[in-house]
Amino acid sequence: MLIHYRCKHCHTTIADLNHDRLNLEQLGLNHLTTDQRQRMIKYYSPNEADVYVICESCESALYHYPSYHEMDYFIH
Repeated sequence: MLIHYRCKHCHTTIADLNHDRLNLEQLGLNHLTTDQRQRMIKYYSPNEADVYVICESCESALYHYPSYHEMDYFIH
């Protein structure tokens, strides 16, 4: 399975995982609620998905500027 970790704010690619035996359960994503999975994971095929998380840069910006939490996208 090919899994792309991307920042949900700036859409930067954080990491790409590619392994024929890899699945989302092995990464612990099966512990998410249905709503969380729908917001965080976008499937392109049975063997490819994007997982949206927060990169270090956006995490730092959110820490220093808490009002950014109200935005889906911000430039920094």
